[in-house]
Amino acid sequence: MKLHFSKQNVLIWGSIGVGVVLFAYFIMNYFDHHPSTEDAYVQANTTNIAAQVTGPVANVSVSDHQLVEKNQLLFTIDPLPFQIAVNKATATLANQHAALVLAEQNAERILRLVKIGQQSKAAGDQAQSQLDSAQAELEAAEAQLAQAKLDLQHTEIRAPNRGIVTQFLLRPGNNVVANNTLFVLVEQHDFWVDANFKETQIAHVKPGQSVKIVLDMFPKHTFYGTVDAVSSASGAVFSLLPPENASGNWVKVTQRFPVKIIIKNSDPAYPLRAGATATVTINAASSPNSKT
Repeated sequence: MKLHFSKQNVLIWGSIGVGVVLFAYFIMNYFDHHPSTEDAYVQANTTNIAAQVTGPVANVSVSDHQLVEKNQLLFTIDPLPFQIAVNKATATLANQHAALVLAEQNAERILRLVKIGQQSKAAGDQAQSQLDSAQAELEAAEAQLAQAKLDLQHTEIRAPNRGIVTQFLLRPGNNVVANNTLFVLVEQHDFWVDANFKETQIAHVKPGQSVKIVLDMFPKHTFYGTVDAVSSASGAVFSLLPPENASGNWVKVTQRFPVKIIIKNSDPAYPLRAGATATVTINAASSPNSKT
């Protein structure tokens, strides 16, 4: 049986073929320049909160998951032992000051007698040594008082930045040890997304390119951001158990590279939370620092 193709049919099918090829090309080009991943998570700066002195908790001024402002009082440690230390150091400083005055008067008298030959040079040296010692003891007392005042000040623990208090379990009467982490403050002024892209997706990704971000918790809201940096090493490089490639059973695995994306349009109606999952799409066709 013979097939008959009219010129019109050839043109139609040829046009369809060209259209399919062009469509496939544009689709591939689009995804090549608009890499997307669901392996992405919101991040924020966190601060471990610790007391700088040891003692029992006297008062608690915040609760878990509370928003606090910078320098807001979080809790206090019983200040009585530290106030006693300040009082004692103040008294010691007064005594050392009096001892210095006495040493100065004695040295002045002895050195004057040495000049006129009524005291030996050894007596003059001893008087000068006592004066130097009194001066050193006064400076030590001043340092002790300054440290006591600083310790007393440290009985008030304040927020270093604006943020959300998390893992807060302190109660009055709990004993805290200096420099031991007590809870965490999640800062609220800077958020970013760490997105893990396959190595086959980042050929055209550069800092400054625009990004669309959709969080799983707010699927109908779009956040916007910019690429801040592309990691120079894959996640496997920092793994505790890096892949072993020396064996004969090696299988090639596509690596993922973290891309840091700064979120630009945070909205109080859609509060960002560290650890939230996200879907990000980078417009790798955009110019660096583009706003679109």
